[in-house]
Amino acid sequence: MSSASAFTYPYARAFLEAAPKGYDFAAFQQAASALSEALEGNPRLRAFLLAPTVPREAKSKAVAELARRAGLDAYGARFLQVMLKNHRLLEAGQVLRTLRDLLDAKEGILRVNVTVPASVSDKERNLIEEALAARTGMKVRMELGLDPTILGGFIARAGSRVFDGSVKAAIRRYQAQAKERTGA
Repeated sequence: MSSASAFTYPYARAFLEAAPKGYDFAAFQQAASALSEALEGNPRLRAFLLAPTVPREAKSKAVAELARRAGLDAYGARFLQVMLKNHRLLEAGQVLRTLRDLLDAKEGILRVNVTVPASVSDKERNLIEEALAARTGMKVRMELGLDPTILGGFIARAGSRVFDGSVKAAIRRYQAQAKERTGA
């Protein structure tokens, strides 16, 4: 377990378990993601939040204003204040990714990174999603990446599982079988 995941899981799980009934997690994630991007992409803001000479009250007011501007509700804003108090706010992006993974698991969604050799149409995208859903028995949320070296087909990665339906892999399998048969 990495040092990041050692604290991200408890934070994400606590947020999930303590949320009010019917809480809109999707709205929280959207607003919190914008705030997380600001934290990750603004060196001056990071320096301000890390500076030991800046009083905690000033940091708290700044986080409250950022939360308001991002459109966070009261529960989400309090969560960020807890992260600030515990010196974890700058790792909010990691906590959000863990929260997303927990929500996906709760809803039976498998997040899959799919690599294709070229852009695919919506129809092809749907076919890939359907094939992966049939293979895994789960709803699939797909992110596409391009790699022309796979020649054709696709490679899907879901956690530690890899489904390699690429032409490049088929060529490798053919070469291995040919070597086996010829004893080369």
